[in-house]
Amino acid sequence: MNKHLWLITQAQIAAGDLDSVLLPLDPEQMPDQTLLGLHGAVRLRVEAATGPADLFAQPQTRQFFRRLHARWPYAGYFLRLKPIRPTSTVDELIDLSLFVAMALCQVDKLTYTETRVGVGLEYDPAQLRQHLAELQDHAAGIGEASGLSAGIIRRREKLINNAVASFFAAGNAFHQNHKRNQKP
Repeated sequence: MNKHLWLITQAQIAAGDLDSVLLPLDPEQMPDQTLLGLHGAVRLRVEAATGPADLFAQPQTRQFFRRLHARWPYAGYFLRLKPIRPTSTVDELIDLSLFVAMALCQVDKLTYTETRVGVGLEYDPAQLRQHLAELQDHAAGIGEASGLSAGIIRRREKLINNAVASFFAAGNAFHQNHKRNQKP
């Protein structure tokens, strides 16, 4: 990890190397001040990923992120997230896309298809909500341990909810706009 950029390489994914991936962000191994400074400040990047489907649609990568979450359910605390807006930067879009893609790796019976007018994605929304609630519980636990106030923890929970909702709303709006533009 270089400052606040966390890069997961294709070699780490291929080897299933969770230890080297988790080393820079193990909350048990860092002082509280460092932990506090990383709250909502880490940008995740996955080498060669060009979109969310590069994580959740590839079996090896999907399995890697399932195992990552089992050992490190703290993405909600560390990762930099903002709701998508028309003024969002490319980095903000990537940040949120990777977070949602990691969450979708945890959902069973995920169906992803490309259609003539866009992309179709089906999953169990209750299972995704359960996963996000778990992420928030772990984020709150680390937040309490590192000295975050209850208000900051609540704002983080709201931010996660709003960011994920904005991701799906933006996808739906894009899809609807694309369908309107395809009609003769």
